[in-house]
Amino acid sequence: MDDTRTMDDIRTAAITALQDVLLDTAGIEEFLEGVARAAAQRVGSATSATITLRRDGRATLVAASDPRAAECDLIEYAAAEGPCLSSIDLGQTVHVPDLARETRWPAWREASQQHGYSSAAALPRPVRPGADIALNLYSTESNAWDEAAVVVADIYADEVARAMTLSLRAADQAELNADLRAALVSRAVIDQAIGVIMAENRCSVEDAMSILRSASRHRKVKLREVAAAIIEGVTGRAPSEADTFQERA
Repeated sequence: MDDTRTMDDIRTAAITALQDVLLDTAGIEEFLEGVARAAAQRVGSATSATITLRRDGRATLVAASDPRAAECDLIEYAAAEGPCLSSIDLGQTVHVPDLARETRWPAWREASQQHGYSSAAALPRPVRPGADIALNLYSTESNAWDEAAVVVADIYADEVARAMTLSLRAADQAELNADLRAALVSRAVIDQAIGVIMAENRCSVEDAMSILRSASRHRKVKLREVAAAIIEGVTGRAPSEADTFQERA
């Protein structure tokens, strides 16, 4: 790093680089890959970077600047121990300035050394309850990162956490929308079946619903399945989601 630059200069340059990554990418996966590459380039020379998401106790590699670093992370996950996982557990940065002097995490350490790395660091960030990320750094040099490099790494770790927060929020919304759509489809099929029962038996809505529930209990199948069978018996084909939403439109 250039010692003549102030910390504000370093921070500004890192944020500018992140903005460029954001403008050049179309989705969250591509953005995270870009962040990993940018972090590797700007944190220091001979640096590789990976991003780990640990959700509900399961660690996943979501981005890597190069395959060597990615393999080291995957070995760490398999062994269930290493600086990345420890940093998330502790909620603080774990720094390994010299792998040759490190005695912890033998499987990860051996893999890292075999890939030519001499130092490593992991910077964790909480995303939400049950979900955390870590920006992991590897270098082929020992004692690779000075204070300025750590400032840059912290900025990138913060941005990864923000991006992952938005991504998980969007995934939750998509799941909620899918559940709601399924519920609407199910309700529509049941309503159609009630209409068929009312027409065939000249009965009220309550009586038709009672007949449908009785058939569900007797056959030991879900109410929607009984309803779908009734509609298929009348129309000659099973109700589809397209038919349901077309009718509701």
